[in-house]
Amino acid sequence: MSKDAKPLPLSATLRDLALLRVSSLDVASLVPAQPTQSSKPDAATAAAVELSYEFVQQARAAIRLYNREEVERTGEGVEAVRTKVEELSEGLHDTR
Repeated sequence: MSKDAKPLPLSATLRDLALLRVSSLDVASLVPAQPTQSSKPDAATAAAVELSYEFVQQARAAIRLYNREEVERTGEGVEAVRTKVEELSEGLHDTR
């Protein structure tokens, strides 16, 4: 398919709709009126969906945290404390 070709050109779509209208086919009869038993989610599917929602919430929270740059600020604070502890430790070793 070329870059300029449309996957569903309007003319072809209108032609198909006209053919459906002219035919005596009732499209509504092709779709089941009531949901079938198989279309209802089972417990495993419901649990998977719930886990998916939890994952999305946690991922969004992590992205918000990352965008606020709190991790970097906290990391810088931890690094400063680590440096001070190392200097203190070296000072204690030097006094022996």
